[in-house]
Amino acid sequence: MFDRLFNVLRANLNDYLAKDQYSTQEMDELERQYREAIGGQKSQTGGPQQNPQGPPAEELAYYAALELKPGTGFDEIKAAYKRLIKQYHPDRFHNDPARYKTALELSKRLNEAYNYFEKKFGK
Repeated sequence: MFDRLFNVLRANLNDYLAKDQYSTQEMDELERQYREAIGGQKSQTGGPQQNPQGPPAEELAYYAALELKPGTGFDEIKAAYKRLIKQYHPDRFHNDPARYKTALELSKRLNEAYNYFEKKFGK
């Protein structure tokens, strides 16, 4: 499910990055899609749902944020993080406040995911 969402999101981001100007409505929709995809599913009690056959929902959201499949090794996680942080670094969008804000949120989420995996793998 996350792979499909991120393929759509990646295609949308590439289209948006190729344009010179963005409408606020387009940026809001893109940000909503991203947050929906990586936000993790909440149970009715408000906490993240646990997957009894695999990693917790929080970890799945981190894999999705880095556009990886669950169970990926740390070397691949590191490479994906470097690729994505370079692509979506806020400094690349300093002239456009809307794109800068979205890039800032994306980079925070990428950093959070990478830090989680660093702790998990003891690096």
